[in-house]
Amino acid sequence: MRIEQSVIDEIKHKTDIIDLVGEYVKLEKIGRNYIGLCPFHDEKTPSFTVSEDKQICHCFGCKKGGNAFQFLQEIEGLSFVDAVAQLGERVNVKVETNQSSKEETYASDDLSMIEMHELIESYYHYALLKTVEGEKALAYLKERGFTLEFIQKLKIGYAPNVSHFCHDFLKKRGYDINLAYEAGLLSRNEENFSYYDRFRDRVMFPLKNYQGRTVGFSGRGYEESQQPKYLNSPESPIFQKRKLLYNLHQARRSIRKLDEMMVLEGFMDVIKANEAGVTNVVASMGTELSSDHFQVIRKLTSNVTLMYDGDKAGINATLKTGEALLKEHLNVFVITLPNGMDPDDYISKYGEETFHQYVTSNKVAFVSYKMRQYKDEIENNDLAYERYLKEITHDVGFMKSDLLRKKVLQEVAELFKVSFDSLNNEVVTHNHEPKSYSNHNQASNPKLSRKDKAERALLKHFMNDKDIFLDHHKSIESDDFNQLQFKRIFNLLHQYYGEYDEFILSDAFQYIEYNEDKDTLIYLDGLDMNYEPSIEEMHDYIHTMTEGKDTLSVTDIAMKIREAERTGDFELQKYYLEQLISLKRQNINH
Repeated sequence: MRIEQSVIDEIKHKTDIIDLVGEYVKLEKIGRNYIGLCPFHDEKTPSFTVSEDKQICHCFGCKKGGNAFQFLQEIEGLSFVDAVAQLGERVNVKVETNQSSKEETYASDDLSMIEMHELIESYYHYALLKTVEGEKALAYLKERGFTLEFIQKLKIGYAPNVSHFCHDFLKKRGYDINLAYEAGLLSRNEENFSYYDRFRDRVMFPLKNYQGRTVGFSGRGYEESQQPKYLNSPESPIFQKRKLLYNLHQARRSIRKLDEMMVLEGFMDVIKANEAGVTNVVASMGTELSSDHFQVIRKLTSNVTLMYDGDKAGINATLKTGEALLKEHLNVFVITLPNGMDPDDYISKYGEETFHQYVTSNKVAFVSYKMRQYKDEIENNDLAYERYLKEITHDVGFMKSDLLRKKVLQEVAELFKVSFDSLNNEVVTHNHEPKSYSNHNQASNPKLSRKDKAERALLKHFMNDKDIFLDHHKSIESDDFNQLQFKRIFNLLHQYYGEYDEFILSDAFQYIEYNEDKDTLIYLDGLDMNYEPSIEEMHDYIHTMTEGKDTLSVTDIAMKIREAERTGDFELQKYYLEQLISLKRQNINH
């Protein structure tokens, strides 16, 4: 699915980012720019800046922002296409997608599937509240502590105990029955290929995508004899568990404001926690957190708290999920409920207010939690002592916060009865924190090396003039840049100039994958080097950057490999490993 670039440009030209951001943020004009409190994280001093001239916004605290499209994507959780469509409607520009007939069919089918789910959702909700058959299910919900207000808010429903209600209901309205089967609303008898309702005699909980559209259901048995206890929608084109987090469409703003996402084990826990006033909660759909989930989480916050059930399965899930989140360079915390309880149990026994207080005051760093799980084994088993010391020290290196890392290391030192300094020396930090470039005076910083100055100047001149980029970009490679973010900006320029003839900061933002690169682009754009350099000057920059490139020592290459390992750049690791092998062979032959 692709929107014509001319349409995107027209919408961007007609959209005033000051008006758009002003609907979400109270802005105050300071000089040429506007500032306000960042809508993406909680702060007391305004750090969110909006430039009317450049039509971009940027937070110097959390690094989020971009052009009008990116702002709307971030604040509303939209795809790029949806953001363009929404802004197009705002400025009266019709948005048509340039897609093949096959793509149009897929898009149309997906929309039909969602419409069918939302039609059935309304009927299920009606059946729960307004029919005699739904009375038992409604009584069950009330016994579980669900108020009528909350039932209506979540549009909880009841699937009647008949085999062809959904089938007949959708067929009468002209929907494709085979499509309803693919959507997971119907099941099929494989002997005679007849269709019947998937959900019968169950309390129905709608499952929403990130835009708040209904894409599936979880049917809960309300009597002990009903098995399985939960029956969920199957995977479909609109419902893919690895891509969805329950309640994210509601929790997104709270997560940004509190700068924390709480991940619970099941959607019923989320509902109960939400009702108790804990609003930044989500749950995976019965699966482990996936790479798709990690991508969504990173866009919203760098702080994740796990609150799984306190039983053995919950502890194992916490350890596994915590490890995975830690390696994504996120701050990971754990809340352990007492006596093996889950949030629903705790709230039922102690009440919502006590739960809220407990959640607020019983949070520990994941590595501390892990260490406490192994405490008895560590104290009574020398083999386990050595293995867990190495494992936990390794985990500490992934911790993003320096302060938390030191605090946890002190706990590790006490438990393992070793000195803090010796432990600290063993820790290899794995997270690569890019430098901030918000201070434009760094351009004239005398502490910068010749190469550091050269790569900044080169990128700035490339941004100033496409012809300069085309004349010189083949003389260097991204690996010639010292800083990881400069490598990415160099690669970004290749993409950008493939579609544009003039560098405009707000346009370039759509090519950025990492928030910190926005800071870097703004820094480079602000450098006072708006002149046309001589060919000799450009050659000097390139020579400075590539000087000694082919004469790296074994030690130099080993350092490069360690740097690539630390940043997770596998291609760079492979490149330098090949260089190392080649150089060692040369040394043997000589």
